Amino acid sequence: MSSDLRTILDMRICDLSAKSGEELLKLVDSAEAQLVETQKIRDWLESAIAYKYVYKATSIRSELQQEFGFIYFEDGAVKVTYEIPKAITWDQKKLADIAETIRRQGEDPEEYMEVQYTVLDACFDQWSEVIKDAFRPALSIEQGTSSYRLSPNHREVKK
Repeated sequence: MSSDLRTILDMRICDLSAKSGEELLKLVDSAEAQLVETQKIRDWLESAIAYKYVYKATSIRSELQQEFGFIYFEDGAVKVTYEIPKAITWDQKKLADIAETIRRQGEDPEEYMEVQYTVLDACFDQWSEVIKDAFRPALSIEQGTSSYRLSPNHREVKK
């Protein structure tokens, strides 16, 4: 980590914000490069951990006949937790067909499933005003978290 990055957390925000845009950009670029490098190191370590424990974890999972979820075992003074999460997805078209069948049978599909509607922003923006007006009562817009991104000014010619 560069010495500039080490001192940032000791600086007051007002002092840090007094730096030029170029200085802030260099710090952001440096921090992002450090983050990428740190993530590479973390990924490499995760690979080594998986390599070290894959056979033991697979053996224990097989003994327990447990396809998903957590298993635990020890390696000396270290507790190893291994998880295989379930990745559940539902075919939305088939669920809509099932909901319609339930509705035709005189029952409420919401007793069996959660129904969630959404409208893509890009689609809404392309609709006619008549259709937009029909949907507007269901629309609420809230402010998200603001952020700033710094990038080099390519319009400036450097010699």
